[in-house]
Amino acid sequence: MDFQQIVDSYEMAAAVMSVEKKSDGHYGDIRIVSANSMYKKIMGPGYHDNIIYTELIPKEPNFEDFCYRCAVGKQYLHAYVDTKSMGIWTDGTYIPLSTEYDNENICYFIFFFEFTNGPESEKMSDISVDIAPDVIKTCITLRGSENFYESMNTVISDIQKKTHSFSSVIIMIDKEKQKYAPLCSKFRDDVAVIEDYAPYLTPDVVFSWEGTIGKRDQIIVKDEYDMAQLEKQNPVWVKSLRSAKVESLVLVPLSHGKKMMGVLFITNFDVEHIVELKEYIQLTAFFLSSEIASNDMMEKLEYMSNVDFLTGVKNRNSMNARVDWHVSGDKHVHTPFGVVFADLNGLKQCNDNGGHEAGDRLLKNAANLLKKHFVSDEIYRSGGDEFVVIVPNCSKESFDQKVKVLKEESSYGSPVCFAVGSDWSDGDRDLRYCMHVADEAMYADKKEFYRQHPELARR
Repeated sequence: MDFQQIVDSYEMAAAVMSVEKKSDGHYGDIRIVSANSMYKKIMGPGYHDNIIYTELIPKEPNFEDFCYRCAVGKQYLHAYVDTKSMGIWTDGTYIPLSTEYDNENICYFIFFFEFTNGPESEKMSDISVDIAPDVIKTCITLRGSENFYESMNTVISDIQKKTHSFSSVIIMIDKEKQKYAPLCSKFRDDVAVIEDYAPYLTPDVVFSWEGTIGKRDQIIVKDEYDMAQLEKQNPVWVKSLRSAKVESLVLVPLSHGKKMMGVLFITNFDVEHIVELKEYIQLTAFFLSSEIASNDMMEKLEYMSNVDFLTGVKNRNSMNARVDWHVSGDKHVHTPFGVVFADLNGLKQCNDNGGHEAGDRLLKNAANLLKKHFVSDEIYRSGGDEFVVIVPNCSKESFDQKVKVLKEESSYGSPVCFAVGSDWSDGDRDLRYCMHVADEAMYADKKEFYRQHPELARR
């Protein structure tokens, strides 16, 4: 039986395709060798037998990976995916052809498919029995909880466990307003928190993702070869990935209509089971997108991008913006004002002894202590264990009293132990100068603390 006879036996669009097998375990050209009339009609007048597929449709690395696994690895595969390059969903099946058709460098398979204008529940339910329970669990979690944030944290934890990844994170993005913020995250064995990776999630990196994804359904990096290919397209992002010791990743856009609301980001996952995981991640991302859109999370991004999720106080971005507003005159801090720098003593020792969960509890307690004494003032988490408080429109006496009580309640032996520095201005000194003075005073206090208590590990 020749290839044309094979494809003509299918009623839906079908083609025999070939994959060039390279000696290094990767692939070369992927060609449409022979197609039936339905396939040719869909592809249009540019089609001819033995054409390289990218002459007809955009290059799709995930599709190519399936082609290679089917033709060379002889795996039977199925995928129902959002084909963004064509604005439709594609239900595709990959069937390997017998090795008798192959030669030394070329392997063959059959690809047949049909389109749907949108996601159809019947086709989405036709999934592997290995991932069906996990997808069903995701749906129940998202639809059955009255607490949106709690359900999202549960799902992201489930994704981390299912993929055996180092981290699973959802990051919300509003490119028009140049805002982004993590919605939820989970790290293996809680060895880290998302704030640890903030230096790698710069605006240059985050806002480059949409262009890199393009019209693909997701980006998958399985090994160094894939990483090198991604580097050709986005060297800035790959530089940050290498710095963060990311060796494999999945990045899936979370979209509402044609607008990307954010991404599901998974790092250092179980690459041996990528076929099953790809289907699971794709379907889970679809349900996550729906839930996020229904909760108007884009409207809440303004708040999210200025709040530290762990402690509930404002974050460093918000603090920098506040200082800029004061300096520019857009929004002055009312004088007289005071500034407090408070840095936790012993956080490193707490993390070493009790793990990051204990460290997180300490940071939350630290923030709560500041909220207790600076109820109506501006509290910021400016770094890992450092907080800044701006106290507007206060007398020197009331400001000094607040600082005195804070020092007393955060001295050595207290549940929260701070190194504290402060400065006050009646308008003669600028906000930035006061922050500098308070910062220097805090570090002097911290130095003295460790001189008196050398048994505590220094941060």
